[in-house]
Amino acid sequence: MRVTFDRTKLIDDVNGSQILSLGDAKNWLRVDSNDENDLIQSLVDVAVGSVQSYIGQALDEISDFKFYLPDFYNVNLPVGPLRSIESIEYYDQGNTLRTLATNLYWTDIGNVTQPTVYFKQPLPDVYDDRAQPVIITGTVGYAANKIPPAVLHAVRLLLSQYYDIRENFAVGTIVSAEMPNGIKALLSPYRNVYFV
Repeated sequence: MRVTFDRTKLIDDVNGSQILSLGDAKNWLRVDSNDENDLIQSLVDVAVGSVQSYIGQALDEISDFKFYLPDFYNVNLPVGPLRSIESIEYYDQGNTLRTLATNLYWTDIGNVTQPTVYFKQPLPDVYDDRAQPVIITGTVGYAANKIPPAVLHAVRLLLSQYYDIRENFAVGTIVSAEMPNGIKALLSPYRNVYFV
């Protein structure tokens, strides 16, 4: 049984300029003119999105983020860090949406790389004819200016790759679109174990 979520929300609700401003990006790239501002900003967005997708972490706060489960079970969430849970709802056996009492679940919000939601027994039965009758709604992502320095540096390095090499990356004699290993090494301690 796997938990699902809306991947587009992870991409669309995070603005790359909130993570790395255009001015900081231009300083990092040593660009003085304004001729390529739009290009650089779009590359920042792509670099941030690539890093988020690789580590399973939102680099900015996203509220109203929903996870969908096929039933109640202790679950490792595929996106973190988990800041809070607003509600856990479920469709009961009569296919009516209900809210689960807060004393029937808890979480380890401090665990950045593997946020887990635990449930206490007894739990209500869910509607069998729905694929994902349990909905966890919460807030995920790093607080402003709390992104680990290694993750932010990986965004900068990836931005440099995208800016300097405007085609697939060259690895020896092989051309690759894969993220370079040095950047992966920076990110691996922050990678959500769900993605490993």
